[in-house]
Amino acid sequence: MGGSRMSEVMPDRAQSGQFPPKLLFHYPILNRGGAEKSLLRLMAGLADRGCEIHLVLTSPGGLLEPEVDSRIHLHHLRRVPVIKFAPGAAWRHVVQWPLRAIRGAVARLQERAARLQFSGVKFDAAFTGITGLSPYFICKAVDAKKRFVFVRSNPEAADHKGRWASNVQAFHEQIDAYVCVSESVRDAMAKRFPVIAEKCVCIYNLLDAKAMLAKAELGQEPFHAADDRVRVLTVCRLQEASKALLRMVEVHRLLLDAGLAHEWHVLGDGPDRVLLERAIKASGVAATFKLHGAVGNPFPYYKHADICAVLSRYEGLCGVVNEARVLERPVIATRFAGIEEQIQSGVNGLVVEQDVEAICAGMASLIRDAALRERLAKGGYPHALLDDDAKVDALLRLIEVATPETAGV
Repeated sequence: MGGSRMSEVMPDRAQSGQFPPKLLFHYPILNRGGAEKSLLRLMAGLADRGCEIHLVLTSPGGLLEPEVDSRIHLHHLRRVPVIKFAPGAAWRHVVQWPLRAIRGAVARLQERAARLQFSGVKFDAAFTGITGLSPYFICKAVDAKKRFVFVRSNPEAADHKGRWASNVQAFHEQIDAYVCVSESVRDAMAKRFPVIAEKCVCIYNLLDAKAMLAKAELGQEPFHAADDRVRVLTVCRLQEASKALLRMVEVHRLLLDAGLAHEWHVLGDGPDRVLLERAIKASGVAATFKLHGAVGNPFPYYKHADICAVLSRYEGLCGVVNEARVLERPVIATRFAGIEEQIQSGVNGLVVEQDVEAICAGMASLIRDAALRERLAKGGYPHALLDDDAKVDALLRLIEVATPETAGV
């Protein structure tokens, strides 16, 4: 979308004070993940209310980009897709490095030029869609009445490189509120960064439960199990640091050694797929620990799974838990930020500690006891997490008044 047409595409409603507002969301790239899915649902929910939505992606080519709602105006700061080194010998990296450097320089020049198309265009609010992304664009390149940052993970667990701290220090005075996806994340942000404590507010992610249930009815039963073995499902980005992939393989091997027959199915892709494949091979579980890759519609898998296992080291408010509970699947989850707001252990799922022994004990109880699985499956879900209208109302109030204490769900 060229800069010469921006004023035509984005009429100046912010000046006139019209409401619903004109909103801009900035995100790095739309790959498959919980944060990206949450962003798409939120923008669609705001569009349902009549908001004019503009999504600015730093880089094109993300797997979820084709799923952006047609009502949303899509922009790219860069036209060059992200380049990653292919795995292989060291000489390949030497050959690829100059190409990557040149394309990176071109992409940065494109980004600087693309920012100019937003000059003179006014927004009611601008959002940085994820905390690790610098708010520089919404603070310096965008003319917005109010500015917000979404916080989707616990800072103590996720900010390994100090990027969040740097962004808070540099931009907090220009940010009106930090929108946290759970109460526990809000509390952690306030504790970690006292200077923004009064600006932290909790608004839960949208779920669109009706759409999930409808998608679950599409297609056939996906597992095609040869016998009555219990089917365990994990849906996650294949990233060891946050999702503890190697620990999953270890737990699976220990459960098999204990005589507990089951299959473990993993949906998702990511940077550590090769690492996970090597662990599967080394553990001798290739026949029962199956990688399905990125799946466009995971909900038939949820519907036919016996157990949904979410064994991450850290989360914010886990979208997979939301999806599993909407589909009434029993969940076992490790203790991470936000899980107590989703799961009451023993009522609608199991929450176990962050160690292999505790995970194995919880998994074993679910594999052995079909009645327990059925009871947890029917255990309900908190209304605050299911009420999407209330979440959109809260965000619109936040945009209108930018006062966190009046915006909570």
